[in-house]
Amino acid sequence: MRMLAVGAAVALSGCASASWSGDAVTRFVDRADMCAHWSGEEPYDEARRAGIDQALSDMRCATLLRDGAALRLSRKDRPDDVRRIDMALSAF
Repeated sequence: MRMLAVGAAVALSGCASASWSGDAVTRFVDRADMCAHWSGEEPYDEARRAGIDQALSDMRCATLLRDGAALRLSRKDRPDDVRRIDMALSAF
């Protein structure tokens, strides 16, 4: 049973949940800002393209919308948090 719990924790580590700390929305907004920044960078050579791709991967930008939706759902009773999440996602 312990292995199942550990596996579930690892599988959900990148997703929003009700157990996220109160600072989860701030971390998400910062992550969304950085994803927007790196998405707009010019890949003027292969090294730059690789750096941009690495930054986007490190920040898990490919799952930003899904993670935002999950975080939004977990914060549905906190209108200020929902507003901040929606504003962060408006660029995508």
